[in-house]
Amino acid sequence: MPHHLVVCLDDLAIQFCRVSSDQFIAIALPKAFVMTNPSPYAPANEALDSSPISNENGQAKPRIWPLFVIALIELVAMIGVQIVMAVVVLLQKMSTGQNLQEAANNLPAEFMRPSIFILMIVLSQVISGLLIWFFAVLSARRANCSLSERLGLGWPAISGYSFGLFMIGSVPVLLVSVAVVILIEKVWPGDQSVLELYRNLTTPWAVVFIIVIGVLPGFFEELSFRGFMQRRLLQRFRPAVAIGITSVVFGLFHVSPHGIALATIVGVWLGVIAWRTNSIWPGVFCHAFINSGWNVYQVGKFHWGFPEIPSTMFCIIGGTLTLAAFALSLKKLYSLRLHTTATPGTMGMTEQTLSSAGPA
Repeated sequence: MPHHLVVCLDDLAIQFCRVSSDQFIAIALPKAFVMTNPSPYAPANEALDSSPISNENGQAKPRIWPLFVIALIELVAMIGVQIVMAVVVLLQKMSTGQNLQEAANNLPAEFMRPSIFILMIVLSQVISGLLIWFFAVLSARRANCSLSERLGLGWPAISGYSFGLFMIGSVPVLLVSVAVVILIEKVWPGDQSVLELYRNLTTPWAVVFIIVIGVLPGFFEELSFRGFMQRRLLQRFRPAVAIGITSVVFGLFHVSPHGIALATIVGVWLGVIAWRTNSIWPGVFCHAFINSGWNVYQVGKFHWGFPEIPSTMFCIIGGTLTLAAFALSLKKLYSLRLHTTATPGTMGMTEQTLSSAGPA
């Protein structure tokens, strides 16, 4: 009897099924099926076991390998944006009379021009975000949940005070990561080309740069990592493992050893916030605050008279306040009641709304 090929989507992984009037054969089905008819390709009298991995409660665990494939696609797309921009800049320079070698030699300096650098950030982040949004829509449909649940877009049950607390409490985490970067630089000198960008900034461009570097990576990177990736990993692993994996992947996206170290450490903090609040929004604000705040300081050293090293009194007062905010942030995060992590196919029915132990 003839068979037909059917393509099924299971969390973005393509599955293949053979269907006939009296037989159903499935490979890697998203739910456990009782096979009354064994596969003709299986040994006689043996049913094909193609159910996904289950936990101790018998609930299906989601597959996670598509997350890493999608992350790779996202990274390739971002690199592709930079390559396309490099080609456009080369062609533009060659049109002014430069030969290919001269244009190529001037390319790094061209990318440190504020207009080009900011455009590269905008295009990279928007394309990355659109890719994640597309895959998240497919994943949410498959998991029978809303897009908001899949990406953690729900507004958390915390007050504006807690948002501010988390943001200020992020400063010690940033400083620890910067200290690690300084140690790495003692054995592996970092790339100093970004200093040329700071020198090239005028005040209007600096304002645009500070806003863009905060808002776009703050939203799209949290959407991608703490939303799309970490929330799925939390359905499969313990929180420490899920947050750790997400943070390492987040770090690897920053390419250089210095960027990897800094982003991984900060990523753990953002991951804990997203996990405990069941939302990416507090992390979005913290991420934007870190990015913009750090670059205000860097630009300020070049153009606004900021000291290379802040005064002792500023460090004492600022350190005390930020450490207190960090401690209070940990207390607040610990007080939050965790939601129930749902399994694929039931997320929309079993996931509970997170609430705090009390208003704050």
